[in-house]
Amino acid sequence: MKWVTRANPKVDRVACPWLIRKFVDSDAEFLYAPADQV
Repeated sequence: MKWVTRANPKVDRVACPWLIRKFVDSDAEFLYAPADQV
């Protein structure tokens, strides 16, 4: 599954992908997009 978040990640947006890959979706793919496109 693909997950999308805003570009320029901060601590919370770095931790969330780790948690998702560890506990929810081990095959997750993360895309970082400009805020106006999310």
